[in-house]
Amino acid sequence: MFPAIHRSPNELQSTLIFEELTRNGVTDCCLAPGSRSAPLVFAADAQHRLRLHHHFDERGLGFLALGISKAQQRPVAIITTSGSAVANLYPALIEAALSGARLILLTADRPPRLHDCGANQAIDQIGIFANYPAHSLYLPPPTDELPVSQLLDQLSDALDTQRRAGGVVHINCMFDEPLYPSGAAIDLSPVLTPLKSWLGCDRPWRGSHSAVFSERPKPDDWARFSAVPGIIVAGRIECETDALAVANLAKALGWPLLCDIQSQLRGHPDSLEYSDLLLCQDSALDLLQQTRHLLQFGDRLVSKRLQELVDSHPWHQFWLVHPGDTPRAPGRNQHRFYSSSPCHWCHGLRVSTTAASTINASLANINQALGWRLGAHFGNPPDQNQLSEPALVNRLGRLLPHSHNLFAGNSLSIRLLDQLSGALPARVRVLANRGTSGIDGLLATAAGVARASEGGTTLLIGDTSLLYDLNSLALLRGELPLVVLVLNNDGGAIFNTLPIEDSALRQRHFRCPQRLQFEQASAQFSVAYRRVDSLDQFEQDYRAALDSPTPTLIEIPCDGEETATQLRRLASPDYLTNPQ
Repeated sequence: MFPAIHRSPNELQSTLIFEELTRNGVTDCCLAPGSRSAPLVFAADAQHRLRLHHHFDERGLGFLALGISKAQQRPVAIITTSGSAVANLYPALIEAALSGARLILLTADRPPRLHDCGANQAIDQIGIFANYPAHSLYLPPPTDELPVSQLLDQLSDALDTQRRAGGVVHINCMFDEPLYPSGAAIDLSPVLTPLKSWLGCDRPWRGSHSAVFSERPKPDDWARFSAVPGIIVAGRIECETDALAVANLAKALGWPLLCDIQSQLRGHPDSLEYSDLLLCQDSALDLLQQTRHLLQFGDRLVSKRLQELVDSHPWHQFWLVHPGDTPRAPGRNQHRFYSSSPCHWCHGLRVSTTAASTINASLANINQALGWRLGAHFGNPPDQNQLSEPALVNRLGRLLPHSHNLFAGNSLSIRLLDQLSGALPARVRVLANRGTSGIDGLLATAAGVARASEGGTTLLIGDTSLLYDLNSLALLRGELPLVVLVLNNDGGAIFNTLPIEDSALRQRHFRCPQRLQFEQASAQFSVAYRRVDSLDQFEQDYRAALDSPTPTLIEIPCDGEETATQLRRLASPDYLTNPQ
């Protein structure tokens, strides 16, 4: 029963906000300490349908919420106090906006009388996030005559926008005193009179809504499109049902399925899991030259080679399918864009051709040969126990448990996974922050995924990325099935792959060696720590960490120069034919 007695209009407004949010499916709220946000905190605490998560660092808090949202595929609320606390949400907000993850930012603010007068923690929060939010709502300080119907109308508009396009809703709440429950309670039941029917049910203010999709292809258009040799590219797809719909369509068409590490299709028998390395082989490129149509599901491709194929091949038709209002094709060469989930788009399509089956079979043979060659490369003496980043990632792909979450850190980590992890075990779910592809907040995001998911989670992250989010080790407390694998190549080893001839200049200005290790940081935050020096030791410690109910950080020292040398060898056109 929604209460009619409140201590202040601040309390009533905050309670209404969280009542409507939970009716719209919000189950988790992340909050940082602060005073101006007290009315929101009390309302969230009183809402029995919410799980609350805390972090003292607002930047990490935003990424924690992002991880929970990614894992649950639902919106997550965030509460911050006013001032620079709000600004610290910006990196996570941008990542969510560009990747379609749904966050609801509830930022407390000073009332207008405290702006532009030197009052403490008062900054201009109107428009602070520019155009990145899908919808922004700026609420004035509530009064005894709070327009409750208007408030719920505004909330409904904001949430409807988020349902259609994903991304972020920003709700800025100006609060004047009193911020804390005190004094006599106020009977605000007359204010609630317009909400009589809403108060008597548990439905959202405007009832339930379904996602809005653009028009699917007409049967004649689809028949013409599918009759020509083509390929399917699977980019970032976070839902298993969507991924299977794409795989089933590719099989029915007989088209090659080139899959990104984020596609959830790396373990599917019909996918070409070594798509990146496949595009280094002249024989594969010759086969792909025979294709004329491209059907891409999802976005944010990791492989530059695969993105270059999408951008530069002379496609007769390139159809792009992913949710959201804007086509995300860096080459801007798509002929049609369908704003839809893959499952919805594929449903009921009739397939009457296998025009590309010969091409597909030939590419599958090359892909299989790459798998055998990599197995020999990393599995034969004297290299079978030699620790390197490529070897470790290849081994990790075989060690991941079924029904596990793999969170891919940015920079070199996700590229290694995309190239070398191979076919992943069944139901391994791969997640990443590829909206901006930044190195900030990766540990906090993975912690959010681990909190909100069934089964365990593994994070593969570089040393510089972990240093950037070191505060978030505080989130790794208590029972949390999370294993953090740190590839410590002493700085940004990915820059070794750049065409910079002056190695000293590259080392000084790009790699920026840290000369740091993580044993003491792990001890500071009471996180179990392991350091490994061989592949066999890694396998032993990783298996033990997977069985632990609490987090473990495993540090893997690597030679960045050796990694760059190996990657150049793996990507050479004669890799399949030259055993050296």
